Amino acid sequence: MTVKTITGCNRLFSAKTPNPLVSMIRLSDTTEISQVLQFGFFTVWLRAWNTPCQPLFGHKKCDFSNGTLTFLQPGRTATPEIWKPETGQSEGWLLCFHDSVYNPLKTGKSSREYSFFRYATRESLHLSQREMAVLEREMDEIGEELHWGVDEYCYTILAGRIRLLLDYASRFYRRQFILRHNENQEMLERTDRELEIFFQTGKAQYERFPSSEDFARLFGCSPDYFNDMLKHETGKDTEDYVKFKQIACAEYLLKRGTESVEEVAARLGFPTDREFCTLFKRLKGKTPSDFISGAGIKHLN
Repeated sequence: MTVKTITGCNRLFSAKTPNPLVSMIRLSDTTEISQVLQFGFFTVWLRAWNTPCQPLFGHKKCDFSNGTLTFLQPGRTATPEIWKPETGQSEGWLLCFHDSVYNPLKTGKSSREYSFFRYATRESLHLSQREMAVLEREMDEIGEELHWGVDEYCYTILAGRIRLLLDYASRFYRRQFILRHNENQEMLERTDRELEIFFQTGKAQYERFPSSEDFARLFGCSPDYFNDMLKHETGKDTEDYVKFKQIACAEYLLKRGTESVEEVAARLGFPTDREFCTLFKRLKGKTPSDFISGAGIKHLN
């Protein structure tokens, strides 16, 4: 079932509509809905658990278990498990807002890119008791502002409240990446092996470079989750990390001394020697020739 408007969503969940662009729905007050829903706007689902977190949300042994936060961008589908636990009553909030409220958050001096809206449901954020209390407080503040009604200040205030909620979510996702460090390192080691094989075997000469989508398929995660995990662990996004490993393989091949600079450039998929030398110097501070000379390598000419 497609839910195109926030007014329609409120009607479906038996909630009032104080504002057609932003809504706050208490899940404990909603009617029973058993259909798969597709929303035409942003949704944020905050739930408190009195029982262990459901596998749907990707809970791991190292995660907290007091609540779960799930983000869906427009066009995503939601299954009943998101708002209806297997046992007991749904406890929590559903925050809905139109893209006209969200888009200004991505522009200006304090712009943000909240990539977790593109995460899979199984990549939800699992919350501690303190984090849960913070997010419930922010949800309450948004709900209070909605009760003021529509005036010239409401969207500025609502956007600010929503931005603060999303910034807290960004902070808590960082914390979750920290707790998942060991698992992240396993993914990183596998990523390194895949890239080393790709470059050292010469596949870069005739195949496109691996992308976040490729690694997402390999690990069974979303491209944005993989990219954010990689950036958390290495400080580099997928594109920059692939270039980093490309030059690391170049160092290995140059040190080995069995191929010329031109041959190494070709093996690693550079269109020209010049592009290879430019990137190598930018990342390593010296040209391939200077690197060879400085290392005292007897290299083929």
